[in-house]
Amino acid sequence: MKKILIGSLLTVGLIASDLNSNPNSSFDEKVLNEIKATLNSAQTDKEKLENMKKYILGLKLNNDVKNIEKQDDTKESVAVQKDDTKKEPTKESLLSVNGVKKYVSNIEFNDNVDKKKYAFNLMGHYENYMLLGGHTNNRLIEKSYNTNGSHDPSRDYERDTNEAQFQLSIKVPLYANFLGTGGDLFTAYTQNSYWQVFDTAHSSPFRETNYMPELFMEWNPDKKVGNSQLKKVRFALIHQSNGQDLGKSRSWNRTELHFLFQKENIFYGFNMWDRWNESPKSDPTQIEGDDNVGLEDYIGKQKYFVKYKTDYADLMLSHQNRILHYDINKGNTKLDLTIPSGNKNFDFFVRYFNGYGESLIDYDTKIQRVSFGIMIADWL
Repeated sequence: MKKILIGSLLTVGLIASDLNSNPNSSFDEKVLNEIKATLNSAQTDKEKLENMKKYILGLKLNNDVKNIEKQDDTKESVAVQKDDTKKEPTKESLLSVNGVKKYVSNIEFNDNVDKKKYAFNLMGHYENYMLLGGHTNNRLIEKSYNTNGSHDPSRDYERDTNEAQFQLSIKVPLYANFLGTGGDLFTAYTQNSYWQVFDTAHSSPFRETNYMPELFMEWNPDKKVGNSQLKKVRFALIHQSNGQDLGKSRSWNRTELHFLFQKENIFYGFNMWDRWNESPKSDPTQIEGDDNVGLEDYIGKQKYFVKYKTDYADLMLSHQNRILHYDINKGNTKLDLTIPSGNKNFDFFVRYFNGYGESLIDYDTKIQRVSFGIMIADWL
């Protein structure tokens, strides 16, 4: 896409060059060589753009432009001298060259997004990120199921150990000071997708996508608690599922409490949830019933987190388990490192994950993975 941009700008330069020459002439070979050399050079796209601007601005203008402008103040038309061998450039073509030059000279790479211009009530909720490279040493099997939900081992295959992952998370305020409680009512939606982008043998499938709508009340008390400030309290009703048919279907509902504290540049807190009861299935082909047997035994019932923020990097550690019935062999741990990129619209992002519940389909599978990509919007 960047090459298209550069090529377009080069084309503008080509047109400007042609306007400044004999209108009946063909494109000059020198200009075509300039386009090819710039596109294939080892320069960055920004350098290519700057050089292209210099190229266009360096086009020679006919000195008659100023005279034409002066004549326009007193005459309705301009007589253009002609001979049998050469046609002088018209006023329109000369002014077109000036317009092109002025336009190109104002082009720049600018990452200063006008927040006021784009302010509206769609807000970030959890992290929004793209992990373009994720690697695991675990041998993971992609299971296949028949239409009635029964497992068909003959169609199972081993997943690629490298995959991409991205998350989109947004929230929308519905009511402020809802029912006089001092809290605001929100609805939210989070989607997390796992993409086997390198598994071309199976057409690079999105192997799993988890959908999570929420309805929650949120308070921002900003009250002193010990040596910290209680920044946020949230009470949420949450549904999460992967939208699959029998066999691969995974879903659950829960009620969740979230507390966030701050002490200087350290943020910490916890989430605790209670899963809504579901009846067990007597047969895996049965539609109604629990798709995630023993889910909380694997992923736990609480999550604790701490985040250290600086101007140079953010580091966040989180751990979830059944804290009151702790099992060192279950739950999961995540370590996230975010580093400024120099671009205000994203940061570099590295994640280490170890444990159960990376995705719903793998809630009972232990995975260790290191991923890297970009953080588009953080939640803190």
